[in-house]
Amino acid sequence: MKLFCLLISLFFMEVLAPYDRYMELVHITTIGIKLAYEKYDLTIGGRSEANGLEYLIETMVDNVNNDLTYQNFRHINFLTAVPDHPEILKRRTEVYDDLFDKMIQDIESKLGIDMPGDYFGDKKTLINLANMRRDFVAWSLKSIIRRRMLGSVQDVEDGASLLPNCRLIGIYLSTQLPTSYINEVNIDSSSRTCTFISCSTTEKTLRKIGGTWTIDSYGLVKTLEDYLQHGHHQTAPTH
Repeated sequence: MKLFCLLISLFFMEVLAPYDRYMELVHITTIGIKLAYEKYDLTIGGRSEANGLEYLIETMVDNVNNDLTYQNFRHINFLTAVPDHPEILKRRTEVYDDLFDKMIQDIESKLGIDMPGDYFGDKKTLINLANMRRDFVAWSLKSIIRRRMLGSVQDVEDGASLLPNCRLIGIYLSTQLPTSYINEVNIDSSSRTCTFISCSTTEKTLRKIGGTWTIDSYGLVKTLEDYLQHGHHQTAPTH
């Protein structure tokens, strides 16, 4: 099934037009993500020296009711974790331009970053850019997840925070296995359970067991902290 996801991805990259424009937008927004990752001078609420990329990701996942771009999990997953898998947009490849433009606007307006007009010094392929993007995003996600879900302040989970936090996990899972990225994030508020459905239709379930967040995959139950400790991206990116 992972091969199927990959073949579909390659098909969509072949029919994207114009491909050069697509690569340009992936390149520019990857630079923006890198600059956001390097920014540590934001003041958000009571937090000073907050990280720009963490704030950008949190504004996306928390926006479940207002902005049409970020209401859709596929959109934010595409922008942050799998820009090399445009098929996640459900054959609506014409929307990628608007999504990238929205990300650029947010990087500039929310973070105060002036986006440069030039590219990285050496020529990058799409997979190079996507992997670089996932490095920055996965590292930032681990910090966000620990702060919001594993820290003592956030130990009490309410219905309003369940969906945004589950969206964080969905993006993180996609950075870990992009060839079987997450397509859907569904929650059951009554049982405080989240189900992640991948492009290969496999499922993972997030729930609390004895006060500990756990992920059930194929009947194998691991703690969320274990996922963070033993996944990819164990060192801070230095691109």
